[in-house]
Amino acid sequence: MIKIENKLEKHLKIGILEFYNIKSIKSELLQNFIKDELSRIKLEDKPPTGFVYTRKLYKSFKIDPTKYRPSSEALWRRLKRKRDFPKVNPFVDLLNLLSLKYQISCGLYDMDKIKGKIVITLGEEKDHYQGIRKNNVNLKGKIVLRDNQGAFGNPSADSLRTSVNENSKNILIILFFSSNAPQDFTNKTIGSFKEAYKHFFEIEKYGENIL
Repeated sequence: MIKIENKLEKHLKIGILEFYNIKSIKSELLQNFIKDELSRIKLEDKPPTGFVYTRKLYKSFKIDPTKYRPSSEALWRRLKRKRDFPKVNPFVDLLNLLSLKYQISCGLYDMDKIKGKIVITLGEEKDHYQGIRKNNVNLKGKIVLRDNQGAFGNPSADSLRTSVNENSKNILIILFFSSNAPQDFTNKTIGSFKEAYKHFFEIEKYGENIL
């Protein structure tokens, strides 16, 4: 199990899911699931309510969630305004779909690219990295995940260095919750993410935790 220290536990609660030795993907089943869920989400008229917890989380660190949007909310706005859902690879596509469905920001990382212990803390001047679709992500004053090589993750944009591709075998998912999010919401969301990955991927071993 990977070692993680949450230095922001006063405001931030994290769900941790680790999946090891992923051997195969039920591709057609997964794509049909994503298609059906996207169709349902597109038809929803009511504004989402789950994002309120992530917005509270950002505001607790004095981060304006309308200027620096949580990844899940940015994805939801993109789907509603442009009717667009980006397809990357099966690991990322399922994560993005689940983040829309449960309205929670999360990060996905290749554990073989993470070096040493993970520390979750507030970013400093030194904390920046090349994003997956951005040239540079500056994390000063924002939530940041660090390993022995430096910053690599955040609830709004992850790094290219630890990104997951179709050949990844061991993956880590971090779910970001406000510390005052209801426990039943937290447990339900973590459980749903776990069961979805177990359903669509053949996984030899998995672990879960909350910090």
